[in-house]
Amino acid sequence: MVLRHAILAAALCACTAKEARVPRLALPGTDGAPHGVVDAHVTVLVFFSEHCPCVRAHDARLIALANEYASRGVTFFAIDSEVGATVASDGAEMRERGYPFPILVDHEARLARAVGAEYATYSVVLDEAGDVLYRGGFDSDHTHLSANARPYLRDALDDVVARRPVRRAQTEALGCALRTW
Repeated sequence: MVLRHAILAAALCACTAKEARVPRLALPGTDGAPHGVVDAHVTVLVFFSEHCPCVRAHDARLIALANEYASRGVTFFAIDSEVGATVASDGAEMRERGYPFPILVDHEARLARAVGAEYATYSVVLDEAGDVLYRGGFDSDHTHLSANARPYLRDALDDVVARRPVRRAQTEALGCALRTW
């Protein structure tokens, strides 16, 4: 089983972003409902770790981006794929951080493996078919934010919403290693 997940993850990572397709999974959310990760016109998945200072540093930028793109039909989810993640603890984190979207618990890291997420802040943009349009970092900052950060996720969303090819379909994620084992 683990070998099969490793092979799937390696195959997805070897593809260009548009060639990968995310499986239709329903994950429990901190809002008390299960959520399909491929049910919206455009979906953004941002991998989450409550202990990661990189995630915490980006909270305000993530909230602003989610609020800005909600009116454009973009759905945001934080994804917690770490061992020991629970809806209850993530619900407390969601409320404390003021996230306007739920955190989904990815038991056994099935979604993380499917999209090759190894680090917190790793972001994925999906279309309604589950095709990966973008994968990589939220932006070019790590834990210390700068005004001149390259806004990778924002650029990808601008392209997707404008129905243009994504200018940079894959970038590097700068965050803490996800504890999925």
